[in-house]
Amino acid sequence: MVEYQGNKFQSWLKKYQKENGISAVEAREKLNLSNTSFYSLFKSKNLTRESVNRILEAFNVTEEEIWGDDLSKSNAKPAAFKGSGKPNMWVVPIKAQGGFLEGYGDNVLLEQNIEKVYFPFIGQECFAFEIDGLSMITEYLPGEYFVGTPIENFNHLVKGRVYVFQTIDGIILKEFVKIEDDFIYLRSQNEDFNPVKPIHLKDVKRVYQREMVIKN
Repeated sequence: MVEYQGNKFQSWLKKYQKENGISAVEAREKLNLSNTSFYSLFKSKNLTRESVNRILEAFNVTEEEIWGDDLSKSNAKPAAFKGSGKPNMWVVPIKAQGGFLEGYGDNVLLEQNIEKVYFPFIGQECFAFEIDGLSMITEYLPGEYFVGTPIENFNHLVKGRVYVFQTIDGIILKEFVKIEDDFIYLRSQNEDFNPVKPIHLKDVKRVYQREMVIKN
């Protein structure tokens, strides 16, 4: 049976938004769907024929443009297990949000206060942050987990890549733009949440680069 995967539509839609300069809200309005129904499309393994037809009509595209020529073949690869079996992933009990969290100060991420589990897909110590909010849609959905490893210094930041920034005021998930005059400039992938307030370098405690995202 042909599977019209929601994550393929999500990837295609992100590219479509950039090429046409429209926001996630405008894309949703094209489909005439509620927020819940719109974002649930991305999580579906097999979209209904009604949903597929709605997408094709709204964006005036073909099935092949979104899902490829051979829709029946899976692109999945066998999972590669790494590591020694010992706990290597810290599961952070604070969500990575589009905005800032307040009130926890310098005591965040004390290792003795968070759970550490074995995660076989990464062969080094890593951190898992649950994603919250809509500012990084369509690539990052609420309830998914950003799994990252700390970078050594700010020089390793790459424009256009997404990072988790641990600051004195909270944990946020944003796309890196630039460093200028001792401030880090960031952006949301959902244009409805831009501009983003710059962060002073002295307020950044740690930055995590993406290793993978755990989908729901």
